[in-house]
Amino acid sequence: MSISLLALALAGQAAAPAATSAAPPPAQQSAQARFDAASQAAADGRCAEAVRGFATLAGSRNPLLAATVDVRSGTCLIDLGRGAEGKAAILRGLPVLAAKGEAFSGDVYDAHMALGRLAQRDLDYDAAARAYTAAAAQLKDAGRIPALLRIAQVTLFDHDGRALAATDEALRLAEGSPELGRKNLAAIQTIRARVLLNEGQFKEAYALLKNSLSKQGGLTNKVTASDIATRSDLAIAALKNNDRDQARLYLAYTGAGRVENTPFTSSAAMAPPTCGDGGLTPADEAIVEFSLEEDGHVSGVAPIYATGGRDKAIAFARAVGDWSWRAEDARKIPPLFRYTTRVELRCVKGDRAPELVAPLAEATQGWLAEKGAGTPAWAELSPAAALPLQRAALAAATARGDRAKAAQAALALAGNPVVTREERPAFFADATTAVEALGAPAPVRGYLAIEGGELPYGNVEKERAGLRTLLARPDLATDPLTAATLRLLIAQPRERKGPPADAAVLLGQVSDGGALPERHPLRIAALLAEANVVAAKGDVAGARAVFDRTGLTSEQCAMIGLTPAMSRLGTGANDFPQEAQRMGFEGWVRTAFDIAPDGRTVAPRVVIAYPPFVFDEAANGIARGTRYTSTFRPEGALACSGEQQSVRFLLPGSRPPSS
Repeated sequence: MSISLLALALAGQAAAPAATSAAPPPAQQSAQARFDAASQAAADGRCAEAVRGFATLAGSRNPLLAATVDVRSGTCLIDLGRGAEGKAAILRGLPVLAAKGEAFSGDVYDAHMALGRLAQRDLDYDAAARAYTAAAAQLKDAGRIPALLRIAQVTLFDHDGRALAATDEALRLAEGSPELGRKNLAAIQTIRARVLLNEGQFKEAYALLKNSLSKQGGLTNKVTASDIATRSDLAIAALKNNDRDQARLYLAYTGAGRVENTPFTSSAAMAPPTCGDGGLTPADEAIVEFSLEEDGHVSGVAPIYATGGRDKAIAFARAVGDWSWRAEDARKIPPLFRYTTRVELRCVKGDRAPELVAPLAEATQGWLAEKGAGTPAWAELSPAAALPLQRAALAAATARGDRAKAAQAALALAGNPVVTREERPAFFADATTAVEALGAPAPVRGYLAIEGGELPYGNVEKERAGLRTLLARPDLATDPLTAATLRLLIAQPRERKGPPADAAVLLGQVSDGGALPERHPLRIAALLAEANVVAAKGDVAGARAVFDRTGLTSEQCAMIGLTPAMSRLGTGANDFPQEAQRMGFEGWVRTAFDIAPDGRTVAPRVVIAYPPFVFDEAANGIARGTRYTSTFRPEGALACSGEQQSVRFLLPGSRPPSS
C-alpha cells in the first residue's frame, strides 16, 4: 500500500497547525521524492536500493513516518539476509502502524509476512505460525492465500488440524476467485496434498497431485518452480503408494539428477543428522528441500515430508543447513535447480570417532585461546558461510600483528572443506609462521607438522617414512601427545596395506609407556590396535587380554580414529540400475552400516540420496559387497558402527568434477 509522505505527516500530527497555502520548501519535495522512490524500489523487489533510500529518511521526528520507514526498510533487510537488523526495525515500527487500522493493513501484512519468513528460515515454526496468522488477519479475500499456505507449511508436521484448515480455506478462496487461474489453483492443491502426505493419506494426496499436474498442462519438458514442486511431491506419493515406476517417471520430469554437474557430485561438506537429535530413530526418513546459493552455502531449508512430528522434521532440516559446496561448483548448476533441490535423508546411529590427530588439534585450539584468540565469529556457521569471515579475519589479524588470531583464522581456512587443495599449504604456512613467533609448544608444532607438512598422502610407504622422520625430531619425540599420535599413525593399516612390521613395538610404546594418562583416548586406541595385531597372529587369548585392558565393553568402538581400513569396494559392472540409466539419471548416495570383526558390512542403509529413491537399492548392494580389514572383538561383537560410504552414479561419458 502506497501512502504519501505528506499524508503520513498529517496523520501523525493530530494537533499540528493547519496547513497554509504556501508551497512546501524544496527540501520537503526532495524527501517526498526519496520516500516514493524507496517505496517503489521495495515494491519492485529492488531491496538494496530501497534500503539505501529509506536510510536518507532515518531520524524523522514524525512517529508515523519513522514507523513506516522502519517497517518497509526492515522488510527489505530481511529479504537481503540481514535478519537481525530487519526484525529490529520492523518491531520498532509495527505497533505504530498496527494502531492506525485498515489504512496501513498492507504494510502490517507485509511486516508480519517478513517476520514469518525470517522465523521459518530459522526453523522457528512456532514464531512463524504466529506471524503468518497475524498477516492473514489483515486481509479478508484471496489476498490471504499466501499467508494461509505459509501457515500450512510451518504446521505441516503438527497433526493438529491447522495445516488442513489453512489449505481448506485457501482452496475455497481460490475456487471463488477465477481470475487466479488453473495454475495458481494447482499450486494451492499441491500444498494441500503435501499436508495429506504427512497425514498418511497417501491415496488422497496422489489423486489431488495428479489433478494439479493436469491443471499445469501435464508432463512437459518445460518446468517452473511450481511444476517441479508438484512433480516432486507426486514422486513421493507414488512411492508411498508402492508405484516405484511412476515415482521415477515423475522425478525424471522434475529434471533432478538429469542436469550436468548435479549438486551432489561436487559437495564439499555434508553429513546426515545423528539418531537421537529431535528424537530421530533409524526408522525415520525425510525429504528435505533447500536452495544452494552461488557462494556454496545452503539457504531456504524446508522439510517436505517426514515421519514422526515437527521435532524430527526440523532435525533433518538443521542437518542440511550445515552443508556446503565450493562456490565454483555451485555456480555451474542452473539456478532453477539450485533453488529447488531435494534429498532423501535418514539419521546415522552415531558420530564417527574423532581422528587420531584430534587431541593435538584440541591442544592447539586450547593454546590459541590462552594466547587470546577467543571464540571466532564463524564458530556456528557452515563452512561456505564461514569462509568470507575467515578470510577477512586472517587479513585483519595479519595487518595488525595479532599472531594468535592470525593462526586461528589460517588454521580454520586450512581445514575448511570448501577451500581448494591448492590453497591449503599457504594457510598452513601462515599458521606455522604465527605460532612459531608465539613460541608454540610441541603439541602445536606437531599438529602443524602432521596436518600441514608435505607428507605424500596416498602413497602409504612414503607417508609412513615422512611420519617416521617427524618422530625422529627430538622436540616431537619427547612430547608424549605428539609422539603417541605419530606412532599410532605409522602403525595403522592403510587401504590394502597391513600394519608395518614394527607395529606391535610402536603400539606398545603408546599403551605401556605411562606418559599418557591411564584412560587417555590414544592409549585405548593403541590397545585396540595392539589386540588386532595379536589376533592376526592367531593368538585369540592374547588379543582378548589386551582388549580387556581398554575397559571397553565388547559393543563399544574405539574412542578415537580406529575405523577399519577398506580392503575392497563392492562395485561391479551391473551396479548402475538399468531403469535409471534408461531415464538418464545420475546421482549420489551415502550409506551407513556397521562393520563385523571379519570386515563384512552389516545392515547397510541409505542416509542421504540425490535424487531421492533412484539409487538406494544399488548403493546398498555396493555397501554389502564392500570389505574392510579384520578387527578383533570378543564374543563376536561389531568392530564398529556408523561407518559411512559415498558412491557416485555417473552415466557413461560423464566425468566427476575435480576436487
